[in-house]
Amino acid sequence: MTGGFKLRQLDPNKFYSFSFFASRMNVTDNRETSYTVNGNTTQIVSLNASNNTTQKVEVYNMQPDSNGEIEITATAGANNTNSYGFYYLNALEIQIDNTPISQFITQQNLLLTYPIQQSTWEVGKTVPLSWISEGIDQVTLEYSIDGGNTFNNIATVPSTDRSYDFTVPNSISSNVIIRLSDGSQVIDSVPVTIIPDDNTVYRIIVLGSSTAAGSGPSNQYNAWVWKYRRYLEQLDTRYEVINLAQGGFVTYNILPTGTTIPAGVNKTINVDKNITKAVNLNAHGIIINLPSNDAAGNYPVTDQLHNYSLISQTASQNQIPLWVATPQPRNFPANGSQVAIQTQMVTETYNTFGTFAVDFWTGIGNTAGNQILPAYNSGDGVHATNEAHQIFYERLLLKDIHGTVKTQVDAALSIPDEQQIELALYPNPVKHLLFLESTSPISTVKIYNQLGQLVLENHHTVNMINLQDLQSGYYVAHIYINDKIYYRKVLKN
Repeated sequence: MTGGFKLRQLDPNKFYSFSFFASRMNVTDNRETSYTVNGNTTQIVSLNASNNTTQKVEVYNMQPDSNGEIEITATAGANNTNSYGFYYLNALEIQIDNTPISQFITQQNLLLTYPIQQSTWEVGKTVPLSWISEGIDQVTLEYSIDGGNTFNNIATVPSTDRSYDFTVPNSISSNVIIRLSDGSQVIDSVPVTIIPDDNTVYRIIVLGSSTAAGSGPSNQYNAWVWKYRRYLEQLDTRYEVINLAQGGFVTYNILPTGTTIPAGVNKTINVDKNITKAVNLNAHGIIINLPSNDAAGNYPVTDQLHNYSLISQTASQNQIPLWVATPQPRNFPANGSQVAIQTQMVTETYNTFGTFAVDFWTGIGNTAGNQILPAYNSGDGVHATNEAHQIFYERLLLKDIHGTVKTQVDAALSIPDEQQIELALYPNPVKHLLFLESTSPISTVKIYNQLGQLVLENHHTVNMINLQDLQSGYYVAHIYINDKIYYRKVLKN
């Protein structure tokens, strides 16, 4: 199997040189890739991508064929020992010259890579100023707190460092500029805001199995949780992403502490990585990513939904919003029970969690649902590649989980003590009629079940609400008073 492409409409009088780079980290086999460059002549070079961080191979001074084309193809090399014959191309540099060359000419380039968005930094926190460069020895970093009128020196460091840990100064400003320069090039960042550190945290906790724990990508740096954490921390230093995921987990492993495991289920609750632990860590939002281990263990959809109900109940009781990723494709036997479990669970995830479901399924596998597409298969038929994790990460961002969490925390912190409302609900537990007393008029009451679904709503001046039609269990009452929302737990008997 080969892959390749053609460069067309090339100048027959020019010389085209190519530098190939390929890498697949954390592997033990040989993944040599052979690159064939075919124009008016043919050259072949090979590179082992396994755990490669620096090695490149070059082809010099190719000229196009009579059609003005150069074709480049890649395939597994002669020394490749991977059972699937995987081969790679991560980057290709092309240099065009009027005369033959003996080595690549490095151009001087400098690019600031952080901060490149409107970020918020707390005084005293450490942020990684970062850049990429080529052909440059040193870079100088400076900062301004007045929009670039005056600058203060940070450091001059080797350009190869590519990052510098900057301690945010005690200079409150919404117009902070970071400057990167090398003597000839000057790059200024977008404005950054520095705020006091008042101990505010927007804490998101991830529960799950090996995908969330970082398995699959060439490096954990490319796994969706790491990408998500990096994005949020660079957006605002008040964000914190805690990852409690562990390889091999199923829904039983993250059940609330003390839950009875059914007979015949050989799983135990991990009290250090379950929903109860997330609550005890004061999560403001929780994401669950359990792709396929329940199906691999032939745990039926009804069991999984029951487990999710218990997990959701714990989150709901503590007013913590919960997002759940759908299953992910896995190379199960075609038309088997495990495929049926997976595909049904995708549907039930949407039915159960609605807008709080995150799509980790669409486009990752084949239409039958029993195979990961080759482009997203890390090699074991279970875990997903860098490219798939990028998709997971982007779909999470579209859910604006971090925005919801920030809004909720900010709202809770925005009510001064002197404006707090005296509010009472009784009886609680309640059988039918729930009475509400407040020092200010109640305009609306909304009752949500353990899955975050609205089950009852009452408008106008509210002093009593009838819960007799609701099933027994825990609910959360959202009580609207003077344009504020107050949350109270309610137990229906």
